[in-house]
Amino acid sequence: MIGGYALTELRELYKHTLLDECIPFWYDHGVDHKLGGFYSSVNRDGSLVATTKRGWHQGRGIYLFSRCFNRFDRDPRFLEAASRGRDFAFRHGRDPNGDWVASLSEDGEVTEGASSIFSDIYMAHGLGELFRADGEQQNLDVALATCKHIQDRITDPGFCHSLAMYSNPHRTNGVWFFFLGALTNLLEVLPDPDLESYAAYALGAMLNEHLDSETNLFIETLTPQATPFDGKLGFEVMPGHSAEACITIMDEALRIKDTELFDRSASILKSHFEAGWDPEYGGVFFLIDKKDFSPVDDSKNTWQQVEFMGSLMQAFEHTHAAWASEYYGQVHRWAFEHLPDREFGLWHQMANREGLPPKDGTTRDMYHFPRTFMSNLESLERQITSY
Repeated sequence: MIGGYALTELRELYKHTLLDECIPFWYDHGVDHKLGGFYSSVNRDGSLVATTKRGWHQGRGIYLFSRCFNRFDRDPRFLEAASRGRDFAFRHGRDPNGDWVASLSEDGEVTEGASSIFSDIYMAHGLGELFRADGEQQNLDVALATCKHIQDRITDPGFCHSLAMYSNPHRTNGVWFFFLGALTNLLEVLPDPDLESYAAYALGAMLNEHLDSETNLFIETLTPQATPFDGKLGFEVMPGHSAEACITIMDEALRIKDTELFDRSASILKSHFEAGWDPEYGGVFFLIDKKDFSPVDDSKNTWQQVEFMGSLMQAFEHTHAAWASEYYGQVHRWAFEHLPDREFGLWHQMANREGLPPKDGTTRDMYHFPRTFMSNLESLERQITSY
């Protein structure tokens, strides 16, 4: 049992939601079956908002369909979608420096250059997973070269880690844990001393720079010198991002067999759930102030709830801590009560503080939701088998 649910009950729920609903939706509506690549703006009903192909989504799509093929359903269509997505990205997605661009048109014209390091990180992650499926060396070669470019860029003091909303040079925790996740995945198939050093660097940046020792919470954004910003930016914590950070640390701890690191990450996760959970309406706030845990943004983004479901499942599997079980049950019940889209299926992408979805709807997220459901399915299978 976890959170009041039988493990077999959850396994069937996740399996149905992932394999009967989520993956078919994205295969039917998110894949460009003619030109290759993945659309980034898909409505609730599957229609396209635009034919834009954001750089993030090319790596995400490669990862999603490769992982589904590798671990859940050997349908050759899924491998084909991932492979043709890679081919589209290889033809159109890099600038002359070898960095991955932020946005492409449907036919591959660059509409925004290499302005987002996340395009590179997701591509490295996707190529690592695709290698597990097809064994093609080019996937590892390009992933390794991409990681070297990433490390050079994110350690440059003048580099802006994140999005245009933060216009000044800065460091964000999101960059470190996304990169660490890609590195952990790659290192499982490509032992490499450079990748090991990048992983250690990212881990150190998270735990030694972004983690606030007084609250055990990650400060999302720091100056290039790894010091807090003056004003509200210096106190902002994004609980869902931090849950995602915790699961990447736990994954890395499992890879390097470091029980102490795993337990530390689980403790950090516990702190973020307790700080980010809305005591009045339930659900996890999008953004909080570390001083008093008050909401800076009280919306309830679906991907944040989902990341807590994944990280709490991971923590429970390896610690059997009562708090992990209890907190998983809380976020699972809230999410399944408030987020399912009764009209079109799957889930709404966000809700307000009271748990109501936006009236005009939002585009779908092809990454956090299926990735977490895949991870939790694997965890549940291991737990059920071990009993």
